[in-house]
Amino acid sequence: MAINITSNNFRTIKTLLEDRYISKSLLGSKKLLDALLGCNSVYIDGKPQQIYLNDSEALLGVIKANGYTVGSIEDINYFIKQCEEPLSRDEIAANYSDTKRIESKSFNGLMVSILSKLEVKYNGKKRHFYPMEGTGLFIHYTSKLELDDDIIIVGVENPQVVWYINKYRHLFNENKSYLFLSLSEYKTSYQYKWLESFQGEYIHFGDFDLAGISIYLNTIVPKLKNCKSHSFLIPDDIYTIIKKKNYKKDYSNQIKYLNIESQDESKLQELISFIKNHKITLEQEKLKML
Repeated sequence: MAINITSNNFRTIKTLLEDRYISKSLLGSKKLLDALLGCNSVYIDGKPQQIYLNDSEALLGVIKANGYTVGSIEDINYFIKQCEEPLSRDEIAANYSDTKRIESKSFNGLMVSILSKLEVKYNGKKRHFYPMEGTGLFIHYTSKLELDDDIIIVGVENPQVVWYINKYRHLFNENKSYLFLSLSEYKTSYQYKWLESFQGEYIHFGDFDLAGISIYLNTIVPKLKNCKSHSFLIPDDIYTIIKKKNYKKDYSNQIKYLNIESQDESKLQELISFIKNHKITLEQEKLKML
């Protein structure tokens, strides 16, 4: 379940970002602290115990992963003010350059696409979704989407991959049914709540780097407790492709994730070891068929 982050939590986070440390007693949410520790964005040390900032980007990533469109201290200020003195969208636009800083419930839902015609249960009735290259389908949180047990959810980090999923058709079994879910565009609390209720098979299609694997292990997997199975998509020829592309320059951003390990998925652990040993990575977009 998504973590509820209060305005008091945001004030504390703001202080942490500005001063780079706070007293552990100031952060009242154990769930939030556990999430921050889980992605190594903070660490605890000293007596009395202090919370020290380790990675501001990872910290803001945790906030975004729980449905809050906050990417800076300035955004945090807007959020706190919105909680204390709710503004209309026109008032926000008149005072701030980017009205998207305040999350709108209009876009609280699921962004999905498919490879071929798919039968689902939508608001209690059987319906069909149809593929359309270059676009997807938005399902508002007030609607109810149910899937048959044989439909596989594929969570995708890059929305562009979702909209042009046909270019990645070769990575998926043509005899199986898939629903591709964007985990980046319009990231909202409902997205994770819906994943928590999903009981079928889940596949994560992310970047082949330590950061992408960290998102899967620390943000997505905890939401999949009711799934019958989950895995990280690893094509059979991935090591050949990574060596051929040889994106060593992208590895410099991976240092902060060197402690990532997978205890439950041996193929994923093999990928982690390969990335660490060769110091090369690959973005998921590089797997498309031209």
